[in-house]
Amino acid sequence: MANTFSSSTTIKMTTPPLFEFDEQISLPPLPPVDARFFVPRFVEKPQDPIMDTVKLNASNSSTGNHFRLDHIPLKSPHIYNRVNALETPLSKESLWQTLDARGHSSQIYSWDVLRPNAPTIASSGGFLSDQDGIVFAAAHHRALPILQDTESVVQYVSLRDLLKNMKLTVLGFSSLLHEWNPVQERFSDIGLGRGIRRRLIIEGQDEVISSDFVSRFIQIGTALRRLETLVEQLRSRSNIGPTMHAFSHALSTCLIQIRRSLAAGPPSENQLSKNQSMFNSIFIYYDHHLGILAALSSLCKREGEGLEPKDYEPIPSSPQTLLSLIYAHLHDHIEHQSPSHVNAMIAFILTHASTEYFKEVSCSIGFGHSECLLGDSGSSQQVYPNFFPSEHINALPIAQKSLNLLRIAQPNHPILKNSSLSDIQWFWTPEELLAAVSSNEERSKDFGMHIKGAERSVPLPNTYLPGLAEFRIFDLEPGELNGQSCFAKTYTSAPILALENFIERFPSSFPSIAPTLTHVTSLVLKPLLHHATVLSTTLLSLFLALPPPLDIHSHLHLLRSYLLLMSPSFRRRLSAALFSDSGDFDADVESPNAFSLGSLRHGTQRTDLRRKTWAVGLAPGLLDRATWPPMDTDLSFFLRTVILDSFEVDAHDEARRSRAEEIENRLGFAIRPHPSSNAWSNPLHVEALDFLCMEYKPPQPLNVIITQDILSKYQRVFSFLLRILRVQYAIHAVFRMSTSHDPYVFETFASARKMLLHFRFIAESFVSNLVEYVYDTAITGNLDPFLANLKEAEANAATTHAEFPDIFSLAEAHSNHMDAVLTACLLRGGQKIAGGALRDALELVLDFAVLVGDLHRGRIEEYQATPVLEHLYIQFRKKMTNLIEVLSGIVDKDVSLRASLEVPHPTSLKDTQKAVGGIEALSHLLIRLDLGEFWLRASKRHNL
Repeated sequence: MANTFSSSTTIKMTTPPLFEFDEQISLPPLPPVDARFFVPRFVEKPQDPIMDTVKLNASNSSTGNHFRLDHIPLKSPHIYNRVNALETPLSKESLWQTLDARGHSSQIYSWDVLRPNAPTIASSGGFLSDQDGIVFAAAHHRALPILQDTESVVQYVSLRDLLKNMKLTVLGFSSLLHEWNPVQERFSDIGLGRGIRRRLIIEGQDEVISSDFVSRFIQIGTALRRLETLVEQLRSRSNIGPTMHAFSHALSTCLIQIRRSLAAGPPSENQLSKNQSMFNSIFIYYDHHLGILAALSSLCKREGEGLEPKDYEPIPSSPQTLLSLIYAHLHDHIEHQSPSHVNAMIAFILTHASTEYFKEVSCSIGFGHSECLLGDSGSSQQVYPNFFPSEHINALPIAQKSLNLLRIAQPNHPILKNSSLSDIQWFWTPEELLAAVSSNEERSKDFGMHIKGAERSVPLPNTYLPGLAEFRIFDLEPGELNGQSCFAKTYTSAPILALENFIERFPSSFPSIAPTLTHVTSLVLKPLLHHATVLSTTLLSLFLALPPPLDIHSHLHLLRSYLLLMSPSFRRRLSAALFSDSGDFDADVESPNAFSLGSLRHGTQRTDLRRKTWAVGLAPGLLDRATWPPMDTDLSFFLRTVILDSFEVDAHDEARRSRAEEIENRLGFAIRPHPSSNAWSNPLHVEALDFLCMEYKPPQPLNVIITQDILSKYQRVFSFLLRILRVQYAIHAVFRMSTSHDPYVFETFASARKMLLHFRFIAESFVSNLVEYVYDTAITGNLDPFLANLKEAEANAATTHAEFPDIFSLAEAHSNHMDAVLTACLLRGGQKIAGGALRDALELVLDFAVLVGDLHRGRIEEYQATPVLEHLYIQFRKKMTNLIEVLSGIVDKDVSLRASLEVPHPTSLKDTQKAVGGIEALSHLLIRLDLGEFWLRASKRHNL
């Protein structure tokens, strides 16, 4: 504020050094300042504040005793000459030169110019912000006073003083304004009480700009200290792996580079001494670093000014999760088109953090030139980072298993030797991406670690691996590095130079040949997929080329012949041992050709058997002891020669005899543990033979293809086949008994006789069609095409097979075909309704056979059997109707299945080698069971 003064006497300045006049000027002393005001006594009348304010403004606006130029004596030649010079007209040419040389042009000399730092040259701009900073601050404070509160303190500070302190704050150090709080990991104000904050206002700026300017320095310093603290914490742990160590090292390298850049940034001491105007340049410079640190803080879960250490999210410890986190942040920054230096910094961290993990994955499948112990790949990777493509996730576990099997099968195979290809590593430049697309292996082996102009001409032996190249200094000759310190910049700054070179080479955008990060990832991981495919194909070729005792096709054919009863001789002999279709129980028991221990038992036991219900369809010898299931010794006697006799060994054929010995060692019958239910304990039930199973022991190499899970599926089909065969033999026995004349079944009840014959006809039709469907469609239609494809693959073992890319896909195809067989037989867990209807229908047919057997033996009278027969007949029709409805519903769900029933299509050789399938086979079952839609029409009549 300009304070004017006046005097009627000669003025003499007492402090001439404060003025800019010449030393020769002498002025008289200032007159004393007397009190020129008084406080009038208040009059006894009402006050009028409005009028008083008007009078006060009028008095203030009136002219007072101003400083007059003519009061200055003439012996002040300096000022007088300047006044005369002002009255002298100037030419247009000398006007601007005079103004430039004159300097201070203000004609008002106020008390504020007495400051030592007062500006000597006033701005001629028309805006107040063009003036000196303190002038603007004073005017701004006067015109727009700042609201005061009890929780903050306003402090004005010059830009020069502020930058001196912010230079320390931005590097993470305490200054005169802020100090670092290691507990809360944030900067706090110095010299203020608890809960009070300092509001810094820069001279020449308003509070909003000042707050934003200061906050950037605090944010940068806070982020830098938090990240450095994180690095120290990670390095202090002892249980972290190489991936976390690499991550902390890469992050530390980035922080060192950022700290160096901040230390070398503005303002310099020279700029501070000259008091240059650098507000905007500093703002832009530190905004660049703030973006980088914000990205790194977000990556490390340290973002947020109000965040405290207790609120930090932990850094993932597993390599897969950590790499997925880094990759996700890089992908987001690239998609949002962040600055190139931010993307490059995160890509640098991803590149170095992935190195050890890529080596581990490569080692697990025998890829690369890194030496691995045989046990390193034993712990197969089951979880991979999110950026691994799906084909890699599927191929790598298979390749790991293939590698273990190949090492056992053929340890000296050439593919097991160390590969000459370089290890998997990230590459980013367009040249490297183009080389990867063209399968060029001349990529840089140490991408990102090559330092231009910083490499020394030191001979590098060929024995050094890229990761151990820095240790070459210990193999140098004594005195070779005399005069060169190991603390030279060449060694200490190598990681920083590598980072700077990485950032310089990192592209602002990817080329069109790999435009996205996903495409780049596929190119980087492409060698892994290729090696995994070659490894799996090699193992498959070895399996397909095994000699006859171990060839896959013969063992699968063995399973088909015995566990699925597809061998006619084995089925015939097993049926003779377990089943009987005889219509005379007594003759069957006393038959000398039956597989029975009856001749060794007492006659009283046979008498007891004749008193019990006849389990029609079963061989009477199994019931010799009147216990069910029969004892193990009895089963051994019945089944001991079934397998070998069915093979029909030729005494002069050595190969076939050795094959028979192999079958004897691999196949055998066994007894399951007794279940909690009583279904196995009753020979009259359809599940009476479920206790019996066949065991198969695959040789050591083939247990990969013939797994226990697959064998359990074979066993389920085997039990189902025993059920339907037992029912088939039972209905055959009914046919014999119903056609016998001694005794004649239902001789006196003609209607019951007619119902029996009709029941026998529809039951025999149902069972025979079901058996033919199971053998011809469900089993043959699914397994034979699979075995044909396998035979073709064995013939072309040297080449790749499209249907079986690896040995495990062959096992999976085997399992899928067995699933199709189970589905076609209604044995899957999701087919309980249809499977239950089929099981109930078979159970009713067996009950019908037992009823006819008891009637034939005279255990019950005809009048007693008639209502039972009628009840079974009605229940069977209902169950068959229900089964047909369920099958029709399944077929109707698939339009193609219904079309296959209605529209005939020609078949070819290619079609015959195609598997029927599981659900697709049910349409064939529906045709066999209800060709004329007899049961479907009966269902409609019943609904009406």
